[in-house]
Amino acid sequence: MYKLLVCFFVFFTSLGAVAQTMTGTIYDDKEAIEGVLVKNQTTKMSTLTNTKGRFEIAASVQDSISFYVFTHEEKTMILKEGVLYTDVVIELTRKVNQLDEVIVQKEVMPVFKKAVFADTFESQLQKHIELYPEQYEFNSNPNNNLNFVNIGKRLWKLIKKDKPKPTPFVPITLEQYIGLFKEDPIISNRFLTETVKIPMEFKPLFIDFCISKNIDSELLKEKNKFLLIEEFINLGKEFLELLESDVED
Repeated sequence: MYKLLVCFFVFFTSLGAVAQTMTGTIYDDKEAIEGVLVKNQTTKMSTLTNTKGRFEIAASVQDSISFYVFTHEEKTMILKEGVLYTDVVIELTRKVNQLDEVIVQKEVMPVFKKAVFADTFESQLQKHIELYPEQYEFNSNPNNNLNFVNIGKRLWKLIKKDKPKPTPFVPITLEQYIGLFKEDPIISNRFLTETVKIPMEFKPLFIDFCISKNIDSELLKEKNKFLLIEEFINLGKEFLELLESDVED
């Protein structure tokens, strides 16, 4: 009986020394890591760390325990005999973001150079004429082929044609303002007083105000009449606000 008790004591003592519950916390260089997969590769049991990075898993001596989360480098450890794995601290290394190492280069669109294109086109056109002279008949085109000479000439004119120069800015003058209000059937004194709401006694001052705004004389053209009307209405509102602010002061 005594020997039997001694055997049971030795057995359970050895079992307690081998089997244990491993607990701990997983960190990186900044904080505790939630959602780390803690897996006993020997028994295939696994668990996840909580919001504080804590975990608990059954393990024995010589068991292989792995710690994995996709944002960090995986780590594996083998439990050693005689070591108590309670409240252990596991540190994982953050993975380097591969995207940070990629040098993003802006795609550079090729610059169209008119002179280079013209020389290339002329050279290619000359070669085409030498190879296919029958397609470059000036007087007749019996086979209804495309007349590449005419096409080439038109394209050449388009290439050589300079862009139209922008119309220089010329502001409306005092004389043009006076003539406009005197002769235009729409932009008249009535328009000024009823639509723009400018009293007649302030008409000269309002014209001076418009001159200071440097309105483009292009608006005097008939096709731009509505734009000019809109411009006067907006300037009238601004002018009246200035008058009101002067009265308050």
